[in-house]
Amino acid sequence: MINRWFKRWKTPLSPEQKRKAIHVVDDWPTELKNYLQQPLVDNTATLKDLSFVALDFETTGVDAQVDKILSIGVVDLTLERIDIASSKEWYICHGQFIKPETAKINGLTPQDLAKGLPLDEGMSRLLERIAGKVVLAHGCCIEKAFIHAYFSSRFQLEDFPAYFVDTLHIEKLFSYAGKSGAHTSYQLDDLRRYYHLPEYLSHSAASDALACAELFLVQSKKIHYFPHLTLDHL
Repeated sequence: MINRWFKRWKTPLSPEQKRKAIHVVDDWPTELKNYLQQPLVDNTATLKDLSFVALDFETTGVDAQVDKILSIGVVDLTLERIDIASSKEWYICHGQFIKPETAKINGLTPQDLAKGLPLDEGMSRLLERIAGKVVLAHGCCIEKAFIHAYFSSRFQLEDFPAYFVDTLHIEKLFSYAGKSGAHTSYQLDDLRRYYHLPEYLSHSAASDALACAELFLVQSKKIHYFPHLTLDHL
């Protein structure tokens, strides 16, 4: 009984602890080995001292176990600036999996993806971009689920180690603390309108990643209400 209680309530491992526990296999891709062999960011550092990669996936649906990644959008940033020149979008050659209902939303067609990258190459490029950085996304549960599903299926890594920050979650923290107005919607476009940010072409992975990065910079202006906010709080 005591052992079962302890297992239930013991502190979960941090992403860095999970990274250290992984046995790196020699024939894994260089990008994956490099990622796993260097420490993750310091989770006790304040957000202003960290570097981020805003990330967005366009997918055929929201079920990471059966749906497919169609494109990956990234852009680098810190709390001081967004590196616009670093914005990239990689199409993944999954055109055969496109569904009519999601094509109406993201506008991606089989022709768009015909010259896309294999998923392995796309994820290797993503690893190079997020190494030593925090992954930023809006409603990051989607991106996190697809990343975990890929590395679990492809390399039997059951819990891929990375730190994530979610702009949706941050906005809810501010709302609960009385530092932001009550929102009827926490969707990315609606929050951008609330903060008077310009409209972008939505449902492009690159533009959505940039839109998320801009929202985060606006949110960061409220960070002074929470001067000791670290990754452990998010």
